[in-house]
Order: sequence, then structure tokens, then C-alpha cells
Amino acid sequence: MDVWLDVLISQAMDVLNQGNAIGLITFFLVVTLTEVGVPFPYVLDSVIFLTSYQNGPLSVQVLRILLVVFLGRQAGAAIVYWLTRLCGDRLINWLEKSFTSLRSNLDRFIVKLSSQAYLAVAATRLTGLLTLVSVASGALRLRYRPFFLGVALSALIFDGSLIVLGFITRQGFQYLGFTPSLWAVIAGFMVVIILVWVVRHFFFQRNSR
Repeated sequence: MDVWLDVLISQAMDVLNQGNAIGLITFFLVVTLTEVGVPFPYVLDSVIFLTSYQNGPLSVQVLRILLVVFLGRQAGAAIVYWLTRLCGDRLINWLEKSFTSLRSNLDRFIVKLSSQAYLAVAATRLTGLLTLVSVASGALRLRYRPFFLGVALSALIFDGSLIVLGFITRQGFQYLGFTPSLWAVIAGFMVVIILVWVVRHFFFQRNSR
């Protein structure tokens, strides 16, 4: 089982590291759909982390993946932004059937917009509310430029952190003198991400009271 997982992960990463067009397009669609609200748990995070882990933070492979992720994030966010801007309350009312806390989150986002708009977009996206920020920005008819900059800034911070984490993990294993299998690295990475999300959830829940 362990060998099968390791081979599967290695083959998937090889496709992306080699710049395979179909693989990169597929990954672009995954990133875009993630921004739209379709869940792909840990796929995006793991690919960025593993690419840095395997190739180093300044490698061509990392730069290629970052470009695909940036374009995918902007494309998905723009789709939701413009759909909401065109449809207005009708789309929000429809989304509220699936996301019951949508209205309350929208209200908090509106308050944050009283400061620099692009910083408000970036900061709110970093809490994990990707689709919500795009919906709110479109509904409020926020100018597209600060929205674009906010998406870019949040991507720089979040994706950059994953790249640094991948590099530090690799260096740490080299310092300790052993190289774990890729599936074990991914499992450990998922545990770290879950812990970060739990801490962040409680932090923002406490601050929102």
C-alpha cells in the first residue's frame, strides 16, 4: 500500500515537474474550480509544497507551478466576481442556500472594506473565505483593480509560505540524515495544515465576537 501511494504521487509530480501540457492544464482547472467553490482538499496546497520540496524554491518547476496557480486563482476569482456583479442579489440568495453564514460573513467583509480595499480582500481571503470574498466584491461592485491586487497579494503570502515550508522541510530531513517516502511527507504536511486551520478558525472566531 505504501509503495503504491508513493509511486502514484511520484508519477503525478513528475507530470507537473516535466511541464506536461495536459497535466498543467488539469492543474489550472483544479485551481480555478477551487476558487469557484468546488472542493479539492489538499490538492493545491500539496502540489505547491511538494514542488518546492523536490526541486527547491527558486527552481523552474516552482516558477512554472506558481504561474499556473496565479492564473488559475485570478481566473476563478474573476468568474465569481463578474457573475455576482452581473446577477447581484439573485446569486447571493442562491448561494445562501448552501452557505448559511454567507450574510453575516458579507457584513464583516463590508466593515473591513472601510480601509484599503485590496488589503481587505487579501486579509479576508487568507482566512480561507476565497469564494465569499469574490461574491462580496462583485455584489458591492468593488473596482476590479483592487480586487485583482487583493487576490494577488493573498496568493503571494499563502503560496509563498508553502514554498518556504517545502524548502525548510527538505533541509530539515537532510540535516537529520534521512529521506522519508513522499506519501509520509504528504501525510505530515496534511497534519500541519489541519492544525493551522484549527488554530486560525478559533483565532478568527474569537476576534469576531
